[in-house]
Order: sequence, then structure tokens, then C-alpha cells
Amino acid sequence: MITKVAQISDTHLSKSRPLFDGNFAPVQDALRQNRPDLVIHTGDLSLDGADSSEDLRHGTAAMNALGLDWLALPGNHDVGDDAALGGRQPITTERLTRWESCVGPLHFTRDIPGWRLIGLDSQGFSANPAHRAAIAEAIATAGPRHIALFQHKPITEEALDDTAVNYWPLLPSPRAELLAMFGGRRPALIASGHVHQWRDRTADGIRQIWAPAIGFIVGDPWQHRVGAKILGWVEHEFHADGTHAARLHAMPELPLHDLGEIPQAYGPMPRL
Repeated sequence: MITKVAQISDTHLSKSRPLFDGNFAPVQDALRQNRPDLVIHTGDLSLDGADSSEDLRHGTAAMNALGLDWLALPGNHDVGDDAALGGRQPITTERLTRWESCVGPLHFTRDIPGWRLIGLDSQGFSANPAHRAAIAEAIATAGPRHIALFQHKPITEEALDDTAVNYWPLLPSPRAELLAMFGGRRPALIASGHVHQWRDRTADGIRQIWAPAIGFIVGDPWQHRVGAKILGWVEHEFHADGTHAARLHAMPELPLHDLGEIPQAYGPMPRL
């Protein structure tokens, strides 16, 4: 038996400032034609849900319009970011509660033949003890199932023992705490978004897939290139025997918006 999961990420939808909404309609059509068993949105559903309930509700309505079973995880533009990174929107209880009210749970567990899919709130992992406890329980009770983690931020940019504080991956401390929950085993797959680049590699014994964004890329003058700066989505096939296959659905027909050239979205970006 095969369970087909579509992963989309970084749509950055907004009713009042629909800078990137036009890119989502073709993706909706593609997903309806593909008919996956489940759609997982790995964060930054909204343009500015961290401060706008309207943006979160608008994103939720767009996902409901798919007519498919879907789950979503919060991104930094949905609920804020770790205070250690010094951004203007730190994670707060108010922001996390807003997501729960407008979109749904901050995390999920979904069992399918041969696998346990765990949705991790990478934004609130450091600040939310109840969330960490729920994830630890989901890992501990997976039994013989292989584990696939879905989260907004990648587990790391290069190696699991990286110590640099970096905007793009999970910070070293929560990464270490998450990995410790697995004991001697490792997740078979970690699927994430956030970086706005496509990447598929196996490192430290874990297959790590970065879904490309739907809304925009971040051009080379503003962001290092470690993957492919394209737009699209990922089709995952989970087999009951514990194997897994992934296929990129690139969408070159989507306008390749470059965030560095659109300061009206989040302000001017510093050049490298």
C-alpha cells in the first residue's frame, strides 16, 4: 500500500496585500489533479499571520478550497521566531494561540501503513514545554513504524553537530533536544520548507528534503545558494514496507518573484 502526501510550503498569502496569492491558484489546480491522500503545508502559510488574524484566516480558506485532506504547521511569518534571532516578531503565547484559533493545532501525529508522520512546530519548540512533551510522546510510541518529521525549518543546514546560530535551520539547542528524543534511532525523513530552495540529500543518516516555496525565491544578492531556487511542490510516496520516494513538481510557469526586489513585503533586505 502507498500513501501519497503532497508537501507545499511558503505560500505567504494575504487578503489585504496579495503580493504572492497569484502563485497559489495554479498550485491548487495541480493538487486537485494529483489527488494526494493528504496535503501538508510546512509553514509560512500567511504573509503576516504573526500580527494578522485576517492573513491566517485567508490562508486557511485557501487551503480549505483545495477540497482535500490537509494539515499545516506554523512558520516564522505565521507565529514569530525565536527571540535568540533578534527579529521584530518574537514567538509569544498570543501568537501561538492566534494560529490555533485561526488555522488549527500547532503539531500533529498521523499514522499511515508503515509510518508515523509527525508535524513539529519548529517555531515554538524552544518556548512551548507542552509541545515538546507531545512530540516526545509521539516519537516514543511510534513502535516499529518509520518516522517522518514535517516542520518549517530544516533540522540543519549541513551537519547535525553544527553550532552556528543561523536564521535558516533549527537552532543548535532545540535541535539537540529533538534528536535526544529519538535515543539511538533517527527519523527516516525530515521534510521542511523556510529556505525557499529545493534540496534533497541524505546526511547523518537522515533523508532531508527542503520543499521549494510557492510564493517567491530569495535572490543570490540576499541569500546564499545551497539548493535550487525554483518554485513548486513535493510529492511523497510512503510505502507500507517503510520505504519512501519523493518527486519534485517544479512549476516554471509561476512568476519567479524575488523577495529582495519586493521591499513592500517585509522591508528592504540587506545584501550579502
